[in-house]
Amino acid sequence: METKIEAFWRPATAEDIAKVMKGEKVEARFRDYEHRGWWSSVLNGWRDERESNWLDSDDAGWRFCQVYEPQQWWLDKPDPGEGWRLLGKFPDEPKLGTDEFFDTFDNAWLQVGDNGCAQYHGVWYRRRIEQPTPSNCVAYETQVDEVIQLPNGKRFKITKNGFEVF
Repeated sequence: METKIEAFWRPATAEDIAKVMKGEKVEARFRDYEHRGWWSSVLNGWRDERESNWLDSDDAGWRFCQVYEPQQWWLDKPDPGEGWRLLGKFPDEPKLGTDEFFDTFDNAWLQVGDNGCAQYHGVWYRRRIEQPTPSNCVAYETQVDEVIQLPNGKRFKITKNGFEVF
């Protein structure tokens, strides 16, 4: 199930009903009380009644209706490229001076250059993916006839030509 971005929900309008009448599928959510949760469905119409005007896919009437309308800049995410990732949105991930932003005019990635500034609305940023460094590896020089015990309990002995497992 796709996670919906809360910022892209907006109150339904007459234009949304016009889309439904033209046969378009309009993703919506419904509820009768502001303190209750939303019921996800598809907008199916509107009726002129005192309450419960918005109709869902089962023709059930509801007092409140919101439609999902992601903005075009969100839908047109650029490919960050191999070895890069897009910075998070909603909430915005803080950017670094080494990050890059996508310049839609030149269709190119350009370095941000400043630390700590907030992301600009509708602008995509990317960050180089760093390779993880092993944190639990220990390297040291061994001696012939030295016996080493591993964390899993196995032991081995260093020999002149390699090692022996016990």
